[in-house]
Amino acid sequence: MEYSLLDEGNVKRVAFYGNIKSSSRPKMLEIADAMPQSEKKEWILDVDEFEYIDSSGLGMMLELQEAAQQCGIRLSIRGANNLVKRMFKLSRFDTLFNIID
Repeated sequence: MEYSLLDEGNVKRVAFYGNIKSSSRPKMLEIADAMPQSEKKEWILDVDEFEYIDSSGLGMMLELQEAAQQCGIRLSIRGANNLVKRMFKLSRFDTLFNIID
């Protein structure tokens, strides 16, 4: 998995490329490490390239949410396919994140 951090007006967008796997953790930590320096308090995680998400991926998303909360950042998830949306719903992520279609 790779990613880009993009400034779009008042929003920081994280564009993910490829699937999230357990080996993606260092990249996710880089994203979390960028949060304290960000002036933007609204971040969107674009996950349209995720074909699936497993328990390790869900755990990493939770770590991002915790880092965001500590920095006063609101995270939204956008672009999830039906399978990924289903995993988010089963894991109750819809109570932690704003899920954008």
